[in-house]
Amino acid sequence: MIRINKRGYDASGVKPGRAAFGGEPDDGLYETGARSTTALELRDFGEEANSRLPNWGTQRGRDKGVEVADTYIMSNTNPTGYPGLGDNMHSGLFIIPRGGEAEDRLLYDPAGSYMSREMGSGRALYGPEVNPEDYLRYQLHDGPNVTVRRYATTPEEEELIKERVFNLGGAPAANLIDTGCTTGVTEAIKGIGPFGQVEQTMWPTKLDEQLRRMDKHVGEANDVESLRRLLAR
Repeated sequence: MIRINKRGYDASGVKPGRAAFGGEPDDGLYETGARSTTALELRDFGEEANSRLPNWGTQRGRDKGVEVADTYIMSNTNPTGYPGLGDNMHSGLFIIPRGGEAEDRLLYDPAGSYMSREMGSGRALYGPEVNPEDYLRYQLHDGPNVTVRRYATTPEEEELIKERVFNLGGAPAANLIDTGCTTGVTEAIKGIGPFGQVEQTMWPTKLDEQLRRMDKHVGEANDVESLRRLLAR
């Protein structure tokens, strides 16, 4: 995620005129930590990182190959404010079952700064705490250039994505240039189901271009209201 100190925070970590944790005083963000966090701070993949793993797929008696959930890829291509980095702000993903148990939800925010009480250092969140609308609302603080694409996936495909997320952790391959967000997302999805043609990249704009060109998504949203409609389909 390329969002570090973008908004001019003061020595206390709070931008003048804004509430702590990077949001407006009433924007409903979880107050569990500072909004801007470096990729290096997110590379502690301890036991807490992915401690809440759901029992998905065949354990719930689902038929093999039946599309019972959707994988959503979030591309935040707002300007970073850093020379040479362009519009490569952030990438993330979440999985939401179609009418299924809330415990089966997954949100993966590698190298991100989205905060939840249940999210460990692996930057993966499982269960009822996953709130897609809140996650999109958080990304829109950077600007309007955020796209969420929905992909139909099977239980087996979801299980494989979940396994990869668990193994990757919070900021895979992170360094001063590659903060790990798109590296993590592409590693988690490439070669799986509708993501069969996805190629590894560390740039959100490059992943966004790939997804647009492949045209495998079954819907997309650019704001909270359109995401709400997309989730309800």
